[in-house]
Amino acid sequence: MYLIAMSMVIVKAGSLLGYVVDNWHIDWYAVILCGLPVAAYWRGHVRRMRQSMAPEIRAGYERRALAMVAANVLMAIGFFSPIPVWAMVYQWVHMIWHLDLMVFAPPFLIMADPWSEMADGVPAPLMRWMRAHYRSLAARERVAKVARVVSSPWAAVVAFDAAMWIWHIPAPFDWAMQSSGRMELMMFSFFFAGVFMWYVAIDQGKRRYHENGILRFAHIASVSMSCMILAILLGLSSGAWYSAFDWAMGTYRTMSLLADQQIASGILWVFGVIPWFLAGVVVLRDTLNDEEHGVNNFSDTFRSFVLRRVRVASAARVPERQSATLDANSADS
Repeated sequence: MYLIAMSMVIVKAGSLLGYVVDNWHIDWYAVILCGLPVAAYWRGHVRRMRQSMAPEIRAGYERRALAMVAANVLMAIGFFSPIPVWAMVYQWVHMIWHLDLMVFAPPFLIMADPWSEMADGVPAPLMRWMRAHYRSLAARERVAKVARVVSSPWAAVVAFDAAMWIWHIPAPFDWAMQSSGRMELMMFSFFFAGVFMWYVAIDQGKRRYHENGILRFAHIASVSMSCMILAILLGLSSGAWYSAFDWAMGTYRTMSLLADQQIASGILWVFGVIPWFLAGVVVLRDTLNDEEHGVNNFSDTFRSFVLRRVRVASAARVPERQSATLDANSADS
C-alpha cells in the first residue's frame, strides 16, 4: 500500500539490519516544512563562523551547532527512518515515533537557538519581503491580539495536551491511520506542538513570555501530568483501544493488541514523563538560584503577578463606571 507522502510498504529483508537499511523513505512534506528551515540554519551558521569573533562566542556557536546536529538526527529518524513504517504495525513503535517528534527532537532544537542563524541563511530579498509583510500584519490590532493569545505559554500547554490527547482517542487515531494525509497531519501536529512547548520550557532568550519560574514550572508540570494520566489509562485498560493496527498492516503483527498497548503505555510513562520532570527540576533550580542571589523573590513575584491581574481587571471596569456616572448626571440635569 503506497501512500501520498510516506511509503507505507515494508521491504522484506533477511535480517534486522536489512529492515533498518532498506525501509528508509522520503517524506516530501517534511523536506519542505522542516528541511528548508534546517538548510537555512546551516547556511546561516556557516556564514557566522566565517566572521571574526571572540573565541568564547565562537565556542558558543559550536556548542549550539552540536545541539542542532542532535536535533537533525532525531528529526530524520522521525520523518524518514523505518520507524514511521513500523508505527503502522505496532503501537509501541507508534509511541516511540510520537515521543521522538514531541519530546526528544524539540529540546535539542530549542537548545540550538537557531532563529538568528536561520534568518541569516534566508536569501536577503526573501528576508526583506518576509519582514515587510510581518510588520504590516503586526501593525493590525486584531492580528496583534490574536498573536499575543496564540503565543502565550498556556497556549503551548493547550496545543501540546490537545495533540497528545486528541490523537490518542480511538476514533481520531483510527481515522488518521486510514490515509497518508491524516498521518501527516498527526505527525506535524506532534512535532510543532512539541517545539512550541519546549520553547516555553527551556528557552533562555529574551523572547520568552514567562513572568517567573513558578509559572514556568506549572506549564511543565501540566504537560508532564497529562502524559502520565494518558499512560495510566492506556496501561490499566482491560481492552485494546485501537482497531487500526489489525486492518492497516496487521499481517506483520506478532503480539496481541492489548500487550502491544501495555508496552506503549510503559514507554509513554517513562520516556514521556521523565524529560519533563528533568526540565522542571532545572527550572526550579534556576529559580532558587535567582532567589538566593536576590534576582527575584517567590512571594513578591506571586503577589505582583496577582495584583497586576487585579489592576488590569479594575482598569477595564473604570471606563464602564465613568460612563454610567456621566449618564446618571446627564439624566439628573
